[in-house]
Amino acid sequence: MISSWTKHLKTEEEKQTFKNTVLGSKTALNRLSQLLDEELESTKYSQLDPNNYGSTNWPYLQADKIGYARALETVKKIINLDQGTKQL
Repeated sequence: MISSWTKHLKTEEEKQTFKNTVLGSKTALNRLSQLLDEELESTKYSQLDPNNYGSTNWPYLQADKIGYARALETVKKIINLDQGTKQL
């Protein structure tokens, strides 16, 4: 997924400039990843809440929470610069 970071750029110069900008933001992206981990953990615990089992909408609630967690994981994959910065 990391290759998608520069696919909108046309020249090698634009790609290199953008790559440097993204790599310079690694600290902020790592913090964002930590915040997403916290949100995922919170979502996991909310799925286990026994009060939700009695709800007639339980399957929909679970599907929503699972979809939300999947979206958070996707964002984490996109911002993970340690996957291989050569592809940026």
